[in-house]
Amino acid sequence: MNYRARSIVLACAGLLGLVMLVEATGSPFSRRFRAPAVVQQPVVEPVALNQPGKPAAGEAAAKDAVMANVRAFTEAYNRRDVQAILALFADDCVLTELDGTTSKGLKALETELTDTFQGEPNAKISVSVDLLQMVAPDVIVEEGKTNYFPDGKTLTAEADYQATHVKRGGRWVMTRVRTFNRVVLSPYDSLRELEWLIGDWVDEGSESLVEYSYRWDGEKTYLIGDFSVRVKGKKVITGTQRIGRDPLTKQIKSWVFDSEGGYAESLWSSTRDGWLMKLKGVRADGKVVSVTNQLVQDGKDRFRFDAADRVAGDDRMPNVSIVAVRRPPQAKK
Repeated sequence: MNYRARSIVLACAGLLGLVMLVEATGSPFSRRFRAPAVVQQPVVEPVALNQPGKPAAGEAAAKDAVMANVRAFTEAYNRRDVQAILALFADDCVLTELDGTTSKGLKALETELTDTFQGEPNAKISVSVDLLQMVAPDVIVEEGKTNYFPDGKTLTAEADYQATHVKRGGRWVMTRVRTFNRVVLSPYDSLRELEWLIGDWVDEGSESLVEYSYRWDGEKTYLIGDFSVRVKGKKVITGTQRIGRDPLTKQIKSWVFDSEGGYAESLWSSTRDGWLMKLKGVRADGKVVSVTNQLVQDGKDRFRFDAADRVAGDDRMPNVSIVAVRRPPQAKK
């Protein structure tokens, strides 16, 4: 096999965490967490209020109005109705996210909601209210939890929130909302950023053909990858990969095994352009290997993969870059 074909094979295998596990000498081929399981359940909008004592009639009516707004917010969010959500907020509202960033005013909130719904068109939430406290005749503080279903059915995380409601112009609106104490409930919360990999991909050169595909496991705990490498029409190596969330480091981590007995693992870090993967492994010939890989999505059906700092034992090898395209689905017969 010529060097170019071998390098392409190495690069494509590297996408699956295998870029250093092949090319052996004498042989052409010698990747606060609460529960590990995804919670599958229908999305509902539970709103439960736990508050002792019986409020006065005026206070009770005010709290009923706020609770109606909570339900309206949840329903509007789940149908992605930006204008209906904006109607529940004051003109001078301020929203503080988990990372401390803020949205001030209805225009900023509208932009944030529009971007969120475009990026995650199937997302839904449910809300449970733990406390409503009237701190003044026209001010109520609400506290509770929000559950998040990014695909509309898989519960991935929950977070505490606090919202301040005020009565203006005869109606109750929200002025301050902050979210905090996010708890990850499923690995899918992290892995969904790689969901675009689902499907079949191909990189084809003059002498080699590399095919690989990604799918979810049954509970979206792992992304499963399979690959096959052909050179001049002959299958020379296959392998599998699992991509998951490491509960120890709280990073995405992958494990890969090839058909010749090599294996590797790598930690993934998100970058502005894509993903950086630090890989370490052992080839079938016993050599310890390391490589720095970078994965960049280039549109919906194309990505670029770069492998650098490739070392096997005492040998340093040149960098490799490939571009892969999504294989269109086969026509139904």
